[in-house]
Formats: sequence, structure tokens, C-alpha cells
Amino acid sequence: MTEWKKALDTKDEKIALKRWIAEDARFEAAVEIANKYLNEENFTPSETISEAKRLLVEKNIHPEMAPSLTAKATKEEIAEFPFKVAEWNNHLSDMRDVLIGAIHDKYIDSEQIEIDYNEGRLFQSDYKTPYRETQTSDPLIAAYDMLDGNLETTATSTWDDAVELYIKINKQEKKRERVKSERWEAKTRQLLQRFSRAFNGSKLAVADLDKGKIRDWLYSTYPTAPTRNRYINTFSAVVNNWNRENKNGVFNPFSGLANKQLEKEEAVDRRSFTPEEWHQFLNHVQELSDLELRIIGLLMIFTGCRTSEAAGLETKDVKLSGNMPHVVFATNKIRRMDKKGLERAVPLLSPVLDAMREYEAPEQREAPYFRKYGHTKGFDLASTKLRHIVNEKMGLKEDPSVVPYSCRHTIIDRGDIASDVAQARTEYIVGHRTAQSSRIHQNYGTKTPPSILYQDMIKIFEVQDWGYYD
Repeated sequence: MTEWKKALDTKDEKIALKRWIAEDARFEAAVEIANKYLNEENFTPSETISEAKRLLVEKNIHPEMAPSLTAKATKEEIAEFPFKVAEWNNHLSDMRDVLIGAIHDKYIDSEQIEIDYNEGRLFQSDYKTPYRETQTSDPLIAAYDMLDGNLETTATSTWDDAVELYIKINKQEKKRERVKSERWEAKTRQLLQRFSRAFNGSKLAVADLDKGKIRDWLYSTYPTAPTRNRYINTFSAVVNNWNRENKNGVFNPFSGLANKQLEKEEAVDRRSFTPEEWHQFLNHVQELSDLELRIIGLLMIFTGCRTSEAAGLETKDVKLSGNMPHVVFATNKIRRMDKKGLERAVPLLSPVLDAMREYEAPEQREAPYFRKYGHTKGFDLASTKLRHIVNEKMGLKEDPSVVPYSCRHTIIDRGDIASDVAQARTEYIVGHRTAQSSRIHQNYGTKTPPSILYQDMIKIFEVQDWGYYD
């Protein structure tokens, strides 16, 4: 539809103005609906119902919003009831026409009409306007089914409604790589649907969430504090998001349920490698025939970087020429830096440098440096293979405190012992964000690393005995 036409059918100026105002309201509603849903695709069934219900509630035409009389109705309310019903029916009729028009415009098969016109069928008396097949995942279709009573929903805002709104807003506001976005949504839905099944989220009103019952469920479902607290934060975010997006806020029953002290007591702290373990891990990494994985492992050992930081390098991030070969860890097209990670430039020590010079890197500056591991799934693959070394080859499967990430803790521990190495510079090397390391970053940024960092690293790795392990 490219224009909106409506005859006012009157010569009376006042009546015409009144009808024009009413028609203008219908036009604005049609435009709003069209703009809102024209480009929406790939709704999940839950999203479809939630969006359709929101549309009907916004337009005051959800079946549950129809006028009704209670047994306690007064004579005045009874007398006014027929007028309210008539007003409701008129509004419902107008909005139904708007909805039908929006569906018509969305599904009319313009290409087929053009073909029929060119072939002369458009002007035949029995010609029927062609439409494309409607999609069951379309909120407009679901809204129409709700109006006709073919799809039952409640007008009350439910937990499932809050979940869909949270996921939608979070995806709009958080910038993630495509694979990470899909993974986040799948895991978040799995978590939130578990709560929904426990409390009948399709019918549970957001305003009726009971803190006591929720606390009992959380403690029985997630016995350990670290896991429970992490999930409480997500549940709480759903309600907080709902309150930000709606005029009438509700009580957040998850607020105050997280027990940080208990989490601290139950958490498994990652520790650094012992000197013997560190040399074992280094030897296993250097024996890898997979050169890409070997370089990633060596980067973690000698710079303390995260797996994703190493595997997510672009060719331009690796600087092998010049007097001070180094690597730049910064957000790029492959991956974003962790929010707690510091963008930095770190000198390359001989074991890493030798392996990189053996490797034939891609020529394109913004290409992934690692062909096999330079993407989100590749990060996970590299992490799994390096963890296999720790768990199986080193026999540390029963010690959850030791992981490849222990390389990072080891550098920090060695840095604490190394003479003349400031803690801030050790934290800068591994990318640990603190007030002190951030000041180092402000001074050096991602420029060619100063020689002082190289000397610091030499001193750190000269330390052969660190920590106390019982």
C-alpha cells in the first residue's frame, strides 16, 4: 500500500473533522504496526506469542480487556455497560481492520500480480488476489488468531513475556560475535525456561513472583553458591529490564538473594602451576605437531594471555620485524577483548618468536592469524585441546584448580618474586585490569613495547621457584 484513502461521506464540517481525526488515528496505528513488524523474522514460538500479545494490549484490544460486569456492579455501572460494550466493539472493529490491512500489505504477492497483469489475467471476473503463504511465527498472524479466539493468552504480563523482552533488548544493546550471540541466547533461554517450567511461566504474572518460593527453589536446584549466584544475576536482570521498559514496575524477588560471602567460601580458586607442572606443560606444548595450537599455547605460557586473546589475533597484530618483536592484544573483527582484559602490546620471548617464524601467516592484514582456530568455535577447540594436556597428559584431571589459564597466574606469581619488576607492569603484561596497570596502558597504549617490558619479562622467567604448594 502506497497511499491511504477514505471517504468521509459528509458535508458537515464538524462531522468531517471528527471522522478525519478517527481515520488519522487508524492510519497512525497502521503505520506503527507496519514499521514494527515489517522486517521482523525468525521469531521463536514464545517470542511470537509475546509480541502478538503485547501488540493487542498496547492497542487495548486483547480479548481479556473487553468490558465486563461483576456480581457487585452498581446500577450506574450496569446502565453504562451497553455504552462501554458499543465503544469497545467500535474500537475493536477499527483495530481489526488495521490489523487485516497490515497482514494484507505484508503477504500480498506483488510479483504474481505483476505477472497476472502482463498476461491479462488480472482483469478476469473470477480473478482472486494472490497471497504468499502466511508464517505461523509472524506476530501479526498470532495477534489475529488471538482476536478470533483461536489462540488463548492472558492479557496479564507473565514471566515468559519478561523473558522475551529481556532477550530482545539484550541482543539489541550488547554487541557480540554472531556465534557468541547465538550461544548466549540458547544458554539464556535454557536457564530461564527451567525457571518457567518450575513456576508455570506462561501463566505466572510478573507481579506475582514470590520471593520465599523462589529462594527455596534456587537453593534446591543450585546447591553451590557460585552457580546459584551467577544464575540469580540473570533472573534479576530479567525483572530489572522489565521495570525499565514498562511504566508500572514490579517487585524484584531476586534482589538480595545472592550470597557473595558463601560464594567466596565455596569457590574453587585457580592456582598457578608449580615449577614442575609449568615445565611439563611447556614441554607438552612444544611437542605439539599442530603448529597453530603450539603457538597459541606458547603465547599463553609466555604472555599470560587468555585462549581467545591468542587465537583471536589478526595478522596485523603480530609484529615480527623491527628491533622489538611483539604482539598486540586488542579488540578486532574476530573477537572483542574481555571486559576485564586490557588492550596491550607484549614483547615476544624466544620460544614464541621461534615458533611464529616457523609459521606461514596469511598475507591479508585483517585476516585471522590462525586459519584453524581464528574464530569463536576455534577458540573453544583450542581451549579443549590445551585442557586435555593438563587433564590427561599431565594427570591433573582431579584438580579443578589447575587449567591452561594457570599460565596467567604463574606469571603473576613469578612477577611478585622477580626483583625490580613493578606489580603494575606484570599486570599490564598479562592484561589484568587494575588502576595501576591501566596507568601503564595510558602511557604505552598499543605502541611498540618499551624495552623495559622486555627486561621485566626476562626477569620474570628467570624466577625458577615461586609459590607455596601443600
